[in-house]
Order: sequence, then structure tokens, then C-alpha cells
Amino acid sequence: MSVKKLTTVALAASLIFGSSSIAMAAETAPQPSPTAPVVKTQDPAKKAFRVAMDAYKLAMAKFKTDRTAFQAAMDTFKTANTAYMGAKKVVNEAFKTAVTAAKTTYAAAIAAATTDEQKAAARTALRAAVTSATATRDAAITALGVAPVKPVKPTVPTKPVRPTQAPVVTP
Repeated sequence: MSVKKLTTVALAASLIFGSSSIAMAAETAPQPSPTAPVVKTQDPAKKAFRVAMDAYKLAMAKFKTDRTAFQAAMDTFKTANTAYMGAKKVVNEAFKTAVTAAKTTYAAAIAAATTDEQKAAARTALRAAVTSATATRDAAITALGVAPVKPVKPTVPTKPVRPTQAPVVTP
């Protein structure tokens, strides 16, 4: 055979057998063992912030329901307080009228009195009338009952502060 044919056959043979040996080598080559997955470590400040934000969101939801309840309680308070104060005003007006009448009677008695005993009797009558009016007023206010108590306004929860990056010190 000629050198040219021999080279061609050798080249063809090497291509045929050489490619299978490369393929075999690729199949039999050891593969790297699987490594453990990379676990990302969290910054404790960021983790604490996330926990604080979750707590804040729950607190805000509770605040919104408390605020709605507060509005309803406030409406009830306004109605009850208006009624209570109106009744108390009537009682106080009756007291003022009784005291004014006692003072008018006292002034007339003093003007008509000529002796010290008559003046002392007029003063005693005034004190008795004022004491009676005060006792009547106190009894009427006690009968009204306890004044309505204003509901406590719910407080807004404070939002947690986002952690800041620590400054990097370069030498």
C-alpha cells in the first residue's frame, strides 16, 4: 500500500477508536461528590427585626380593632355623659334657686329685724335653708349615680427600627 493510503487508514482508525476511548474515559471519570447545600447565615439583628416586625403587625391589627371598639365606647360615653350632665345641671339649678330664695328671705328678715335676737334668728334660718338645699342637692346627685367614665384611648404600637449596617473598618 502506498503511504498515502496507509496514513488515511491509520487516521480513520484512530478517529474511530480514539473517539470511543474518549467517550469511555468521559463516562468512567469519577464525578465530584455532591457537597452539602450552602446554608446562608442570617444576621441576628435582621432576624430580630423580622421577629419584631411580625409582632408589630399583630399589634397593629389589635390596635385597629381596639380603635373601632374605642370609637363605639366613645359614642356611648358622649350620650351617657350628656344625659348625666343635663340631669346634674337641673339639680344644681334647683340648688341655686333654693339658696337665692333663702338669701332673699334673709335680706327681708334682716331689714325688718329690730333686735339682735331677730337678726340671729334670720341668720339661723338662712343657715338651715342652705344646709337643707345642700343636703337635697347631694342626695339628688347621689341618686344620679356615678358619672360616666371616659374610655381609654388605645395607644399606637411603636414600629421597630430597621438595623443599620456596621461600618467597615479598613486598615
